[in-house]
Amino acid sequence: MPRRIKKVVLQVAGRSGFYGLLLNSPWRRRRLLILCYHGVSRDDEHLWDSSLYMEPAVLRRRLEYLAKARCNVIGLDDAVRRLYDGSLPPRAVVITFDDGFHDFQEQAFPLLREFGFPATVYLTTYYSEFNRPVFDPMVGYLAWKGRGRRLVFPPAGDEPIELDDHSCEDVARNVRRFARREGLSGLAKDELLGSLAEALGIDYEELCRRRILHLMTPAEARRVAAGGIVLELHTHRHRVSEHRESFLGEIEDNRRRIKAISGAEPFHFCYPGGFLLPEFPVWLRESGVRSATTCEPGICTRHSSPWLLPRVVDGNNTTMSEFGAWVTGFAALVPKRRRKAADWPLQKEP
Repeated sequence: MPRRIKKVVLQVAGRSGFYGLLLNSPWRRRRLLILCYHGVSRDDEHLWDSSLYMEPAVLRRRLEYLAKARCNVIGLDDAVRRLYDGSLPPRAVVITFDDGFHDFQEQAFPLLREFGFPATVYLTTYYSEFNRPVFDPMVGYLAWKGRGRRLVFPPAGDEPIELDDHSCEDVARNVRRFARREGLSGLAKDELLGSLAEALGIDYEELCRRRILHLMTPAEARRVAAGGIVLELHTHRHRVSEHRESFLGEIEDNRRRIKAISGAEPFHFCYPGGFLLPEFPVWLRESGVRSATTCEPGICTRHSSPWLLPRVVDGNNTTMSEFGAWVTGFAALVPKRRRKAADWPLQKEP
């Protein structure tokens, strides 16, 4: 269904009072909504990527909506268990954040505590330890900030590039490909970011000082865990492999580090970038992982595979009408397009 038509349908349903009836129905009580967030802006990140970043004021409105709707926001482990044993409370919702961006502790964590809502952070740990900007998103952010400028930067292309909304995406894609092709280390990729920023006339070290697109350090992750946030698995380097040993090795590296940070054993997983192969759920089940969440929009039922749980990725570009439709469950009844998962988390190996 085209989005503009879908918006009209959702608005009509919301005004009719149907949302309220559905939210409190036995049908909704048997279902679990898992919400997915990434970053909460400290500056202009939501203007760069409104699907990845959300303004703090928008996140507050989301939490206010959940409170006003009397949703039962519960922890992930408890929610998964109760989904399958049929004991979910009415209007059950789980809140998850992917990656563990630094802005989570500054922007989201205080809001969650204010509302008394539990949450899960699927923490990827490489850039937590090597605490510099995460390479892939920072490439895109720098190119976006350079719009209107002329870029001469060989890793992005052989010819000078006039940066606009379209060409900056091409630049980001080419620089990422260059880094993969050259097999650059984390340090070398960070130096590449600095060179790109210099070519664009952007103060890279100022962005680093402000910790734009950084992850929480282990010490910061430990503090939010001590405050009630549950840290779960997201791979060590935010990548997956088509080889079982490498795939599970990434998870085990991640598991050891998370346990060292929080003191608790993580049992739940989130597919990086929503990317998965058919064999991944089997490998996860065999390794003792209790659940895995995707980025496929939907609402969970007891018939959902525990290793293919749908989530609603909420962003700054999601309207309150759309958000309300998911909270009530109505959006699950409306035809929707499948979300295209990114394939860049897949690590190609010989």
